[in-house]
Amino acid sequence: MTIQIDWETAWAAGIDEMNRLSTTGYWNRRAEDYSDMVLASDCNHGRNILDLFEREGLLQKEWHVLDIASGPGAVTVPFAERVCRVTAVEPAERMAAALMSYAQSRGLSNIEVIPQTWQEVDVAAYAKNYDLVICCHALWQFPDILPQIRRMEAVSRGYCCLAHGFEAPSDTSKLMETLGIDEGGFDQFITILNLLNDAGVNPNVDVVDYTLTRSVSSAVASVQNLVEKYRPLDSNDSAIIQEYMQSHTMKGVYQVNGRMGVLWWKVA
Repeated sequence: MTIQIDWETAWAAGIDEMNRLSTTGYWNRRAEDYSDMVLASDCNHGRNILDLFEREGLLQKEWHVLDIASGPGAVTVPFAERVCRVTAVEPAERMAAALMSYAQSRGLSNIEVIPQTWQEVDVAAYAKNYDLVICCHALWQFPDILPQIRRMEAVSRGYCCLAHGFEAPSDTSKLMETLGIDEGGFDQFITILNLLNDAGVNPNVDVVDYTLTRSVSSAVASVQNLVEKYRPLDSNDSAIIQEYMQSHTMKGVYQVNGRMGVLWWKVA
């Protein structure tokens, strides 16, 4: 017996809680600790996506790239160092400010920001405007994922790319369990892959490893902000988080390794 799964419905149900809680205000609160991680890691996962496109022989210096939900620039900055121009879609003003500050420190003047959510962007105004449209670690922003992917294709004259981590550090998961935070076991990557295949997209599939590095204070703030997304933080939580981070830190640096799935395809 064959079971037909409606992957769009499965996606919407699976990310409902994360989408509801991860507001623009939440990401404004996360701007400082998240930026610390991106800078300390030298945009490691963004550079690895860039390397993938270089290995495939696709990356061109004259490209104009669109980075959706850019945050402080983990993808934007590495690409801006290698292509003609990058436009970042980022509604959280503190994240956008961190991105532009980081770009300035790297001597980059080829980045601009669209201060909107992707859903608010008028795709007709940017039809076939970009050589690569990418969304990394932010697919949960789109309960109606397939229409938003079609909008990505509408503004691309070359490629689209979706990237998402699928191996979370197990020790971090144990910390969240200790704190009573259940982030669920929904597999975003596999769901998106099946959804794209059912929609006739049939993307290329690659896996890249990445390493995230940050200060202890940034790591503590990151988990505190995450807990507060679900419930108020108390003194016991703070003590548990502080003790955990100190015990997993080497020479004042907290570092985790992960793996990210990268789906990419040429737009028809």
